[in-house]
Amino acid sequence: MATVLPPAPLNRPRTLMVGTAFITSAALMFFGCLFSIYFSIRSDTMAWGMEWFPENAIELVPGGMNMATLSISVATMGWAVYAVKNDDRVHAYLALILTSLMGVAMINQTVFYYMDIGLPIDHSEAALLLYVITGAHLVMVGIGVIWLGLLLLRAFGGQDTSRHRDLVSAVSIYWYSTVFIYIFIWLFIYIGK
Repeated sequence: MATVLPPAPLNRPRTLMVGTAFITSAALMFFGCLFSIYFSIRSDTMAWGMEWFPENAIELVPGGMNMATLSISVATMGWAVYAVKNDDRVHAYLALILTSLMGVAMINQTVFYYMDIGLPIDHSEAALLLYVITGAHLVMVGIGVIWLGLLLLRAFGGQDTSRHRDLVSAVSIYWYSTVFIYIFIWLFIYIGK
C-alpha cells in the first residue's frame, strides 16, 4: 500500500521583490538625473570662473560621519538578512534595530548639518541643488527607517521566519541602494565641492 505524501508548500510569489526592484530603479534614475543637472550646472559655473560654494561653507566631518554610519548599516542589514534566513530571531531583532538606529542617526546628523551650514537655499543654484539632492536622500533614508520599523513590528509579532525572508531581502535591496546613492553625495558634493 503506497502512502500519499502531502503536496509541497507553494513558493511565495516574488511580487515584493519585483516591486522593490522597480521602486529602487526609479530612485536610482531620479538621483542620476539630479546628479546630471548638478554636474552640468557646476561645470558651466566653474568654466566662467565663478565660485560654486563659498569658502568653508561645506565641511567634511558631518558628511564623513554619515558615510561611516551608513557603511556600518550595510553590515547590520546583511546581518539581518542572514539571521532571518537562518531563523535566528534574536539576532534578526538586534540587526533590524541597529540598522534603524543607524538610519535615525544619519537623519539627525544631516538635520544638524543643515542648521550648521549657514547657507540659505536661495543663495545660488549650488545651494539649491545641495538641498534638493541631500533632502531627497534624507526622505529616502526616512522611508527606509519607517520600512525597517514596520518590519521590526512584524518580527516582534512572530511573523518573520526564513519562509518570509523576502520581506527582509526587499528592504535590504532598498537600503543598499540608499547607501550607494549616498556614496555619490559624499564623493561629489561633500568632498568634491
